[in-house]
Amino acid sequence: MNEFLEIKDLITTVKSRIDSHLKFKKEYDKYLATDFNFFEFFNLGENKISEVLAYFLDAKQSHGQGDLFLKEFLKIFCDSKLEIAQIENTCEKIITEKRRIDIYIEIKGLTIGIENKVWADDQVNQLKDYSRFLDEKSGGNYILFYLNPYGLEPNEKSIDNELKVKLQKQNKLKVLSYKKDIIKLINNWLIICEADNVNNFLKEFKKYLETKFLGKKTLNMSKELRTIIFENQREVQYLVNEYQAIEYDVLNKLNSIGKKLDKIEPSIDSSLTIDKNGVFKWENYHVYKFSLSKAGNMIWIQLVKQDLKLMTNYYLQDGTDVLFKEILNDLGLKSDNEIDPFLPKSEIIELFLSQVNLVNRSFEIYNDKMKK
Repeated sequence: MNEFLEIKDLITTVKSRIDSHLKFKKEYDKYLATDFNFFEFFNLGENKISEVLAYFLDAKQSHGQGDLFLKEFLKIFCDSKLEIAQIENTCEKIITEKRRIDIYIEIKGLTIGIENKVWADDQVNQLKDYSRFLDEKSGGNYILFYLNPYGLEPNEKSIDNELKVKLQKQNKLKVLSYKKDIIKLINNWLIICEADNVNNFLKEFKKYLETKFLGKKTLNMSKELRTIIFENQREVQYLVNEYQAIEYDVLNKLNSIGKKLDKIEPSIDSSLTIDKNGVFKWENYHVYKFSLSKAGNMIWIQLVKQDLKLMTNYYLQDGTDVLFKEILNDLGLKSDNEIDPFLPKSEIIELFLSQVNLVNRSFEIYNDKMKK
C-alpha cells in the first residue's frame, strides 16, 4: 500500500512541476511568444518543404550567400571538396511522365537527387527509377538522398534490398533524417549566414521542423524531470511497466480492429477506388488507413495509435484539389480527433467507417461543384 502512495506522491510532484512550468510560460508568453511560428499559418506539405531546402541549396538564389549553404551541405553529407560550379537546381525534376525527383542539383563533377518523404508513401520502383536516371545523367557520379523525418530505410517496393545495399556501399544512396541531419545542417547554416533576415527565416524554419518531427517545445524542463526520475527510480519503474502494459493493450486492439476492417467492404460510390493499408509502424506511430481516390484526387482516412492515444485523422495526397479540404471541413470531418482507446472495438470501427462515409460524400459534392 505504501508503494502505491509513494507512486501517487511522485505523480503529484511531477504534475506540480509541469503545472508551474506551464504557468510561467503563460505569464511570460506575452513578452516571449515562445511557441509562435509563422510557418503554422501555411500548409507546409512535402513539396513546399522541398522548395525551401532547394532554395538554400541554390547558389543563385536571393538569400545573398552564394554557394555557402551548398558547400556546407556537400561538406557534411557528400564528404566532397568539389569546386562549386552549379549547372542546375530544380524542384520536381521531371524524369518520366509519372516520375519527379523532389530536388535535383547538378554541379560540375557531381549530380544530386533528394527524395523528400515527409508524409507520402514510397511508390513502386521509385528509388530504383531515380538511381537509374541519375546514373545515366551523370555517368555514374551521383548521390541519391532518401530524406525522411527519422532516417528510416526505404521500403523494398521502392528499391530492392540487393540494389539498395550495393548503392549504399558505393556511396550512391544515403539515408538522411530531419531529426539528426537536416536540423544539424540548419544549425551550421545559422552560424555561417551573414544576413540577419535570412537567419531569422532559418530559425523559424528550424523551430517548425523541431516541433513537427521532434515534438520539441521551448522552455524545456527535461533536466528537472530527470532529477526527479533519478531520485525515485523504483516508483518510476512501476509506472513504466504499467504504462507499457496499457500501450500493449491499445496496440493489440488496433491490430484486431485493422483485421476486422480489412474484411469490411464499405458502401461507397462505385467510381471510387479504395485502397487499404493494414496496421504498420511509421516513425513513433502505428497506423491503419484507407484511401478513396478518383481522377488524381486521393484522400486517406487513418486510425492512429500514438503512445496511449488513439486518434482518427485524414490527409490529402499531394496533388489532390485543395477544394476537398473545404468540403471536408463543411462536412465536419476533423483531423487528429482523439477517441477513447477503451471503447468497444465495434464502436471504434463504426466511428472509422463514419469518416469513410464522409469522404465518400465529399467526392459526390466535389463532382457536383465541377459540373457547375
